[in-house]
Order: sequence, then structure tokens, then C-alpha cells
Amino acid sequence: MSGIELVGAWVSIFLTVCVLSFLYDDNPVYKLAEHVFLGVSIGYGVIEIYFGVFKPNLLDKLMNDELGMLQRSLSIVPLILIIMLFSKVVPKYSWLARIPIAFIVAAYAGVKLTGELNANLMTQVAQSIPNLAEVWEKHGFWDWSADGAGVFSSLFLVLGLAACLLHFYFSAPQNKAMQQISRFGVLTLMLSFGASFGYTVMGRISLAIGRAQEMLGLDRSAEQVAQIHPRTASLICILLVVGYLVAWRRKQGDDYTPGN
Repeated sequence: MSGIELVGAWVSIFLTVCVLSFLYDDNPVYKLAEHVFLGVSIGYGVIEIYFGVFKPNLLDKLMNDELGMLQRSLSIVPLILIIMLFSKVVPKYSWLARIPIAFIVAAYAGVKLTGELNANLMTQVAQSIPNLAEVWEKHGFWDWSADGAGVFSSLFLVLGLAACLLHFYFSAPQNKAMQQISRFGVLTLMLSFGASFGYTVMGRISLAIGRAQEMLGLDRSAEQVAQIHPRTASLICILLVVGYLVAWRRKQGDDYTPGN
């Protein structure tokens, strides 16, 4: 491993410990890691947009002599709109930024309208009308090997979707039948929210396990562990962060309030 890779591994462990220090309180060490993360993310995004969008779609076209004068002239239009966006920093001419913003909103709305319609609405409608005959031939009533796919799951999907829609249909009178349907719709919603929450927790736990494996050196080869010494690095970083937090806490004195 090169020297920069070794430094990067130690910095990664140090920043992980800094983020975990938030378990104690919102402190300067955690804010340091937070600001580094935001700064790196913004810088990476700017570079990616420049080389992936701005340069090939604008600068390269303006500098390409093989293109005709008309095509090169049309490339000036987005450049002018970009410059008009920066007029926001000058209050006197800030109204000019409304023009490119209007183009952006209109283009995004037009693209998302067709994309959402095809990707979400039509797909959901098609999936909520399953062919029970095909499902029965393929999975039967319940197929454990296919994560519970089968006629029961298909019927539950259709009935649960209908109950959820009727639960939010407030124009109909809430008689006894509608109340029972609403209860089934609420049950379906709770199952959906619970599954989503459980999936989110599993994802966060997976990330935590990944960070723990890096700090213990379980995600690297023996040769890399011998070079990085991740457990030694983790111990040193923990001692540094804990020592700083103790000094920071003593400096706050009696005026210290958790969370501030």
C-alpha cells in the first residue's frame, strides 16, 4: 500500500470515531467530521458536474471548430442562462435569475411528469392487477422460496391497496362497512411502515457493522492489516477523541448544557 492509502485508512478510522462521539454530545470533534463530509461531498459533486455535464455539453461545443456557426451560437444560450443565475448575488439584478429558474423548473416538471407516470403510476397499476392463474402455476398459494410469493400475497396486495384507498376516501359516509375496511387499510399501512422502518434499521446496522469491521481490520487482507494496524489506529483515535472531549468538557465548566 502507498503512503497516501495508509494515511487515508487512518483518517477514515479517525473520522469514524469522531462521528461516534456524537453519542456523548454534539461536540467540536463531531462537527469537524460533519464539515469534512459536507465539504468533500460538495467538492466531489462540483467536479462531477463540471466534467460530466458542463464541460462536454457546453465548453467542448463552444471550442469545437467542426461544428457549424449556428450550433456553436446555440451553445451560448445555456451559458447566458448560467450567468443569469449568478445575478442572485446582486440584489439590483436578482430578478434576472427568475428566467433560468423558470426554464429549470419547467424542464424538470416536464421530464418528471412523464417519468413518474411511466415508472411509478403505470407500473403500480399493472402490478396491482396480478394474473392469479399465472401466479398459481408459478408459485401456488404460498411459495417460501420466492419470499412468500403466491396467490395469497397477490390477493392481499389487491385487497390492502383497495382498503388503503378507501380509508382516505372521505366523501363516502363512514358506516359500519366502511369502518371495517378502514381498519384493514390502517393495518396494511402499519405493516408497510413497519417493514420500511425495519429495512431502514437493517441498512443502518449494516453500515455500522461495516465501520466496525474496518476499525478491527476484518475487511482487509492480512498484508494490509499488517501495514495499517487498524486496531492500533482505532485505539489511538479513541484515546485522542476521548482526551479532547474531557478537556473540552472541563473548559465548558458549570455553564455546560447537554445538546448546546
